[in-house]
Amino acid sequence: MDYPVWQLWGINGGLLVAIISVLHVFVAQFAVGGGFLLVHAATRAERAGSAEATFWVKRFTRFFLLLSMVFGGVSGVGIWVIISLISPAATSLLVHRFVYAWATEWVFFLGEIVALLVYYYGFGKMRFEDHRNVGLLYGLFAYLSLFMINGIITFMLTPGAWMQTQGFWDGFFNPTFWPSLLFRSALCAMLSGLFGLVWASLIDDERARELMTGVTRLWALVPIPFMAVGAWWYIGALPAPQLEMVLRRTADIRPFLEAFPWVLAALMVGGLAFFTRLPSGARVPVAALLLVLGLCQVGTFEWVRETGRRPWIVHGVIWSNGITPEAGAKSDLEGMLKVARWSGVKQVAEANMHEAGRELWQVQCANCHGLGAPMIDILPRIANRPLTGVEALITGQGALQGYMPPFVGTPAERRALATYLVNERDARRH
Repeated sequence: MDYPVWQLWGINGGLLVAIISVLHVFVAQFAVGGGFLLVHAATRAERAGSAEATFWVKRFTRFFLLLSMVFGGVSGVGIWVIISLISPAATSLLVHRFVYAWATEWVFFLGEIVALLVYYYGFGKMRFEDHRNVGLLYGLFAYLSLFMINGIITFMLTPGAWMQTQGFWDGFFNPTFWPSLLFRSALCAMLSGLFGLVWASLIDDERARELMTGVTRLWALVPIPFMAVGAWWYIGALPAPQLEMVLRRTADIRPFLEAFPWVLAALMVGGLAFFTRLPSGARVPVAALLLVLGLCQVGTFEWVRETGRRPWIVHGVIWSNGITPEAGAKSDLEGMLKVARWSGVKQVAEANMHEAGRELWQVQCANCHGLGAPMIDILPRIANRPLTGVEALITGQGALQGYMPPFVGTPAERRALATYLVNERDARRH
């Protein structure tokens, strides 16, 4: 309410955040596990005396560097940009509450960059032991980055004792910190193995291909049981309100929640296939399919985790539309349009019902819902409702629809929002 609203038409902000975040997490967690995989693969190649396998490790390192440092870095900045535009209040809260955690993570990220550059350009120019230690140093920095980020993003779902103490460590080591860290650690290892399998399947030299496939298939398969344990532990660590939200299985959660175990099982079966004598022509397609399934696994987990926070973006602190309960109480008394600093309409009148409703839509609804947009489109939900029915639906927010924040504002503003939605629905029918 204290920030301008970024108006989007045709797509809602939540979907943009989801797309950028899932792609970034997919690459960033490959970057965490990949460092240790590179060291393992290089060590096996050195012990086997395979120049072809060592050459493959160097080529894979170059791909790894470009994908993780370029795409991963740019998409990481993209997340900061998009969340600052979509949820500036929540972004500000996370920065202020965890400023030293962010600063520490950026130091670790700088260490990643330096270590990875030295590792890549050190091929053939350093003693093997020194080169291996640089790779391990990169892996350590990358894992410490994950450790720091994990504390902040789990805080958003389960603040725990922080709600009473406001203490940094209470927020950081929150109830889901350790189960999330286990799950993400295993996911990082698995993703590195999946990327590695694709590249290993492309090696021309049969001996080198079998050697590197033997390394990467272990990384792709062994972490999967740990992911299952981490996910089970994660669910068990959720407080009752968050657990109820996940298990509620609303229309947009159900497909992802139901897909999660099936995707995990498919990854297990696909990983086991590489322990058999797959036909040479099937290796690359199967490895590529497993990599796509890995992306699906990231997407299903992140979607369920994000939607589990509803109706909050930081549980118990800021609702998903960026409004705090304190600001909501003030809006109920004085009017949302008056309290919202950047609203172009300050009071509802008969002549400006549509314009006032549009302002209320942007401030309270557009973060999650779309008007004809591909995610959580509001139009099907009001398709056959009269004005009074839409107004009743809005009144039920936060009570009958507990997964939504309550409408905040005066009765006149509630009528204005309902009028705007009905007008937009009717206009799109003609």
